[in-house]
Amino acid sequence: MASELLLARAQTTAQLYADPHNPHLYLDRARLYEKLGFPDLAAADAYRALSLLESVVDPDGFEFHAKKVVSKPASQKDNGDGGENKDEDEDEDENDGTVPVTQEEYNALIGEVYAVLVRSLVRCGCYRDAYEFGVRGLGLLRDLEQGGSSATTVLNEQMDQIKTIYKFRTDAQGDIDLDSIDSAALPAQGRARRVLYPWNEHEPDRRAPEELRFLNERLADIAPKCEVRAVALPALHDTTTDEEEVSVQLGLFAKEDIAADEIILRESSLLTATNRLHDDLCDACNAPLPELSAAEPPVGCEGGCADTVFCSQACHDKAQSIYHGAICGLEDGLESIGKDIPDPKDKADYLYLLLLGRALAMSATQDVDALELPEVKYIWGDFHDFDLQTASAGDAATLPFSFQLNILQPTRFLEEMEIDPYASLPRYDTWVLNTLYAKFRGTASGRLSTWDGGPELCAVHPLWCLANHSCDPNVCWEWGGEITFRVRGNEETAVWSRKKSDGTIEMKPLKAGGIAKDQEILNHYCDIALPVKERREWASGALGGTCRCDRCAWEAGETE
Repeated sequence: MASELLLARAQTTAQLYADPHNPHLYLDRARLYEKLGFPDLAAADAYRALSLLESVVDPDGFEFHAKKVVSKPASQKDNGDGGENKDEDEDEDENDGTVPVTQEEYNALIGEVYAVLVRSLVRCGCYRDAYEFGVRGLGLLRDLEQGGSSATTVLNEQMDQIKTIYKFRTDAQGDIDLDSIDSAALPAQGRARRVLYPWNEHEPDRRAPEELRFLNERLADIAPKCEVRAVALPALHDTTTDEEEVSVQLGLFAKEDIAADEIILRESSLLTATNRLHDDLCDACNAPLPELSAAEPPVGCEGGCADTVFCSQACHDKAQSIYHGAICGLEDGLESIGKDIPDPKDKADYLYLLLLGRALAMSATQDVDALELPEVKYIWGDFHDFDLQTASAGDAATLPFSFQLNILQPTRFLEEMEIDPYASLPRYDTWVLNTLYAKFRGTASGRLSTWDGGPELCAVHPLWCLANHSCDPNVCWEWGGEITFRVRGNEETAVWSRKKSDGTIEMKPLKAGGIAKDQEILNHYCDIALPVKERREWASGALGGTCRCDRCAWEAGETE
């Protein structure tokens, strides 16, 4: 069954690539995604169908309009003279082989589109947006005199589920009307599967000699004493039933003995993001800007972006060729997306959105698929394999998902970049964005604000993040304009301790600093001074599951 659904999905996707403004096809693919266990992707396609259909009744309110490709009969095909008998005012859609979607088609589709959208958002746990779309959909169907339709039944069923969630969260008693629900009390963020999509052809073979050779050539400049090797890591997802299951990934290893306190890696990156608007940071690398009176003062954008400033001419030039070229002159529409978020608990999620926006700009500037960017291609997103039978995996095999951050705001990015979000589907489909989010959440480094303690800067350093995690790391990392690895000394290695069954504390001798030849370079994604339970909780999001490093396993009593 899964293979048949995947084939149908591939065929429908191919049709969409050739007919990208056709709401019928988006609805068809949304239904397939539901059956495949991807309500997040179904919601995205249903929203695309909805946005296109709304252009039918409000053509002046939308930039992109619903239309579908039609095959012309042979007698009507262009005979080479441009068609003398055609009306001069004929709609241009017909000239490009498409016809507008009609009001009748709108009436026939709109109920099912709302039903799939709301049902999918509910399945993801995005109850706030599901409620708002559900209210809109029910009101519209009443106006269209479709109150007895199957779509209305589906929407009412979904709204009953939302009422149950609302009552649980607010302690409301008895029956409640939809109008009395405060949507702010409903959760906006849900979960989506953290899966290696079976149609994703961009993931490299991490064991291939040519891939390792390519990475080591890049590594030679920034970490000459290290090399990339394939390494078997334990599978971390709670859904795995085999404790010996491994995942072949990449890791950094020492090519020679390295002394304590030595800097072994220095890497800069332009895949960066800050959520502070109008800050005195380099737009490219997020390093502090030099003073105007400095020998090498800040360099402004020459394309009219008043608030886009670089710390050096080198950063300016790299930015133009790597990411800024596609967005130069479009600052007014882009600069406010995801910036100055008032609620501290939302800041980290919006930083990931801004990283996504930077990746989209890099893709557009370089005219390359986003998943082929060298900054992200070799990063492992802690994916689990696709299995139709485990569509509802545990949290360890999922990613945070919301209508705003995964559907609406990425669409807004593309529109502000003057990219058609429908015609660019092959490059920026929702599954591509989800894959980027998975890679970012496992690897992005961050800096906290000195004002409120919340995250305000983050970056992806593609070679730095090849170092795997351990709660007994042998390096420290620091991030300024570039990120570095420094080898830990004798006083900086982790303290192993655990409480025995008799209440006494057992400890292991401290390890010596330094790194021996052929030893793996081990980074850390959490505060290693925390107890094992808290460390595992903090690191689970980045790791995609429960940490199973030697220290955690020993301190948790899982090994002797």
